[in-house]
Amino acid sequence: MKGFNHYLFWLSSLALFGVCGLYFSFYPSPAWKVLSVPCSLALGAGLYTWLARRERFSTLFGLETDAARWQLHLTLGALLVLVVWGALQVPAAALYTQWLGEHAEFSARVLGKESGGLGCQFRVELVLDDAAMGVGVCVTEDVWHSLPDHGVVVMLGQRSGLGINPREVLRESPGR
Repeated sequence: MKGFNHYLFWLSSLALFGVCGLYFSFYPSPAWKVLSVPCSLALGAGLYTWLARRERFSTLFGLETDAARWQLHLTLGALLVLVVWGALQVPAAALYTQWLGEHAEFSARVLGKESGGLGCQFRVELVLDDAAMGVGVCVTEDVWHSLPDHGVVVMLGQRSGLGINPREVLRESPGR
């Protein structure tokens, strides 16, 4: 089972990296939401093909029929592709945007404020760039207290083609 342990190592490592996405304040762009699917299919299938050939999964499990081999490859391959998608969608894109994105100011509409929660003490629900989906952003206690419960604010963060990584709320936007 040494070969299957390599598969489990890759699967669990990518899954843990994907879970890190819960702690990122990152808003993926609509284009990246669509493009991440074929990217994860290619990367996940490539990684699975490499592992399956290197570790000889078909002989490792003692499968004698072609139907059993196909079921094994489809099940393990699909699981790996799904986990790769979870790691690409937010965590990998957020790190890319943070490191290689450009500084940007953008407006956001405040939907609500919460204290406590997963990953941060003070969270603000925002709608960025007239999008239909809200995103939670962690802010400092001072910023959280100074923000309105509802309204438009100006934010500072990183932006790339993969999405927006908001970092701080600068001020309330005048005139909206």
